[in-house]
Amino acid sequence: PLKEQEDTMPAISDFVKKLHKMLEDHTFSHVVSWGPQGDCFVVKDTNEFTKSILPRMFKHSNFASFVRQLNKYEFHKVKTSDDAQFGEHSWTFRHPDFHADRRDALENIKRKVPAARKSFPSSSNGGHNGDKGASSGGYVPGETSTTELAAVQSYIGVLQNSYQSLAEEQIRVLERQYGDVLVEMDNFQKEMAQQDALMQGWIQYLL
Repeated sequence: PLKEQEDTMPAISDFVKKLHKMLEDHTFSHVVSWGPQGDCFVVKDTNEFTKSILPRMFKHSNFASFVRQLNKYEFHKVKTSDDAQFGEHSWTFRHPDFHADRRDALENIKRKVPAARKSFPSSSNGGHNGDKGASSGGYVPGETSTTELAAVQSYIGVLQNSYQSLAEEQIRVLERQYGDVLVEMDNFQKEMAQQDALMQGWIQYLL
């Protein structure tokens, strides 16, 4: 059924197809799902999303890269009244043509053409192209970089948690190994004491 669903969306980019497919998979709903109104989607647990879902659906485990890709398709991180429901660390993204019940509108979601380089004023046009580029909803450096910075910070948090968990696990392994060594030394000392007692007994018997 998922293959048939993809075949019915030929004009839609692979990224948007994967995004929609991910949200239609209810086994992921505890980590990422449509918002209550179906007009946005929510990443509820960025740690689990980065570790489990990104590698499976998008073949990487970089949350900042995922956010950067969303920005390229003009998805925006938004604040909603439902943020408290999903937790302060949740991320909500919205696009005007991305809705749970509007699959026909998905083909309208296109990767935006970088317009920033063409918007600088030149001596031949008196700077009017720059104003036009700024007003046409093109690339907004401040907004995008802030979102990506937050994504990078979130990704760093994931790495720090992973490294901390790894370090704690290694410490537990070393503690178990140290405990095993102490037990072996204790057993060895007991065996030596028994052998010593046995030798003393033989000596006494022979004398």
